[in-house]
Amino acid sequence: MTLALSVTEAKAGKVESGVDVSDPNKRRLTRGESLRLLSRPLVGVFSSLSEAGWIHSVPVHFLGGEDRVSFLAGAGDVKTRNAQRTGQGTLCVEATDGNSRSFVSVSGPVTVQSPPGAADLRALDAKYSRDDFANGWDDASFGSAVMIVLTIERWIAWTDWD
Repeated sequence: MTLALSVTEAKAGKVESGVDVSDPNKRRLTRGESLRLLSRPLVGVFSSLSEAGWIHSVPVHFLGGEDRVSFLAGAGDVKTRNAQRTGQGTLCVEATDGNSRSFVSVSGPVTVQSPPGAADLRALDAKYSRDDFANGWDDASFGSAVMIVLTIERWIAWTDWD
C-alpha cells in the first residue's frame, strides 16, 4: 500500500515519518489501521465524475479488502453510468471515535459486474448485519443489479485528534 502525499505536502516536506509536522495531532494511518477501518460496517461515499464534469458522490454499503472495494448498485444508476463511462472512482470512509477522527480514501479503476455474485451479497449481509442483500430478489430486480468493483491504486489515510 502506498499512502499518497499531496503535491503541496511533497514539495513542502510537510510530512515526516507519517506525522504532519505542522500538526502534532495528525498522522497517517498504518496499512493495518486502514484495512480495519474499511472492514467496519460503515457507510462509504463513492464519488465519480459526471458527464457534465461535476463530482457525483453517494453513500454506499461496501466490501473492502487489500486491493479492492465493491458495492451493489443499479444498472441504470448515475454512479454506474459514470463508472462505465470513465472507468474511475473514489471511495471515502470516515469514522469518529471519541476525539479521534480517521478516514481512508481509495481511488482507482472500476469495473461493473453483472449480475452481482451471491458470495458478495452474502458478505454484504454479514458485514452490515442485514438479510436483504442476498435474499428477496425477484428476477427483474436481480437483472438490473450490478456490483461496482474499484481496484485500489491510490490510498490516502489519516487520523487526527483533539
